[in-house]
Amino acid sequence: MSNSISILIPCYNASQYLPELFEGIQAQTIPFHEVICYDDNSTDNTIEVAQSLGAKVIVGKENRGPAYARNRLLEASTANWIHFHDADDLIDNRFVEIGQSYFLDGNSQFLCNTYVFDRNDRSINMGNITYDDLNNSQDQIEYFLDNVGFASMGLYSKKALLKIGGFRQDIKGNEDPDLHVRLVNAGFKIKCIPEYLVTKLEHPTSFSHQNWMRCLEDKLLCYATYLSLLDKKHLQTIGKHLALAGAYFYTHNNVIAGKKALRLAKQTGVHTIETSKFSYFFTRIFGLQLYYLLLRLRNK
Repeated sequence: MSNSISILIPCYNASQYLPELFEGIQAQTIPFHEVICYDDNSTDNTIEVAQSLGAKVIVGKENRGPAYARNRLLEASTANWIHFHDADDLIDNRFVEIGQSYFLDGNSQFLCNTYVFDRNDRSINMGNITYDDLNNSQDQIEYFLDNVGFASMGLYSKKALLKIGGFRQDIKGNEDPDLHVRLVNAGFKIKCIPEYLVTKLEHPTSFSHQNWMRCLEDKLLCYATYLSLLDKKHLQTIGKHLALAGAYFYTHNNVIAGKKALRLAKQTGVHTIETSKFSYFFTRIFGLQLYYLLLRLRNK
């Protein structure tokens, strides 16, 4: 049991994707300890398809989002190690075999490298996701403030996830990056598995594609927490990202979120944007708010 791995799959209207994912699950060279799906109140036949493929299914009574689903899956799992997987992605049939070879201690958590293709045209590689720099990172909180850690590429100790309370359930976007910041802040080390064990298939109907603004707004909620949660040495990096987020919000006419980003950025002491010489000198002289207003006018 010490090296057992559960694969936990949050699902929402995923019936068309599950059969291909389960080809990789069922072909594992070493089987998963268990396969559990959480149906997030789908309107299609996700439950029936998942059950026909051999998965245990937890049925949600209302749509609560991936963070809530993953926490319910975590509670139901009986293995010591957890792999969350998105229903619309694929998995290498050596995932368990290779994953078990990397177990070192309960303090180590893992992210594997990942292929990224267009779901509708798989000849198009959209830029792979790699975590090779993780193993040499001297400050992993800085790393995860600057780089997205995707939970669907992770392998986690159940004890570690329970220690930090799992995923934040008050957000529907940015829950993956937040998980990794909080894991590292709690003292866990995250390491890279260099093998490509997940294949991410991008498509325009995914939650992140359809709700990008919501994801960024949820990111602000996380940053607001980090101002008090993280060591003060990270304020500069947090402020840098808040300033950039404010620019994005104003460019897309989301003034309310833009003002919130500006207010939070000021708490970090960051008053400039350094994406170009112009942005740096303009914000240094006139401030972020005037720069945001200029962006908004230019994009009207």
